Amino acid sequence: MAKIIALSGSTVKSGVVEKAMEQVLKSTGQEWKLVRLKNLNMKYCTGCVGCAHTNRCVLKDDINEILGQIEDADAVLIGGLARFGKLNGLTKVFIERMFPLFHNNILKGKLVASVSGGLFDQETVKEELSAVFGAYKMDEVGALTMGGNASCYKCGKGETCNNSAFRAKFGDDAKITKDVFYVFDKDKEAVERATLLGKKIAEAIENKA
Repeated sequence: MAKIIALSGSTVKSGVVEKAMEQVLKSTGQEWKLVRLKNLNMKYCTGCVGCAHTNRCVLKDDINEILGQIEDADAVLIGGLARFGKLNGLTKVFIERMFPLFHNNILKGKLVASVSGGLFDQETVKEELSAVFGAYKMDEVGALTMGGNASCYKCGKGETCNNSAFRAKFGDDAKITKDVFYVFDKDKEAVERATLLGKKIAEAIENKA
């Protein structure tokens, strides 16, 4: 059975991004593994380029093990979300740590797909991830975007703060109720798109076999 490695850049366990990723993965009918980046011992890339000849990082943390799993996988799924209009920092740090696999086109032709969420700017995140895949010469199968929630929903000042993402989304007079929270499982259209993406990944794996 094919192997798929999924890398979640969300800091919320079983949140919107991970729910969407799991729907994609289950729909492939293949063996898969979900790695939560927040749980890794993952340092920042220092730009030393020590990886140029070994295709592995000189830093002593969890990343080299993950790089090996990416190499061994038949397909890769990366999930990220929007923060301040761009891809969130946790996911971005991981992408920079993938650099050891860049030098010799190690990921050329590797099947890859993305899941992008957020209250705003999901399409921007999708485009950022797609640009990364292109740089690595990976074979992008597809992408899923869906809604999300903001920290402003639960900070206690979401209805009054002048910088509230909640007010920016729903208006100055809106009230935070359970109805404003985005729940992936209740978004039937997004669930259907996630299911279709999973099937598309499975088909791409079969066609490469």
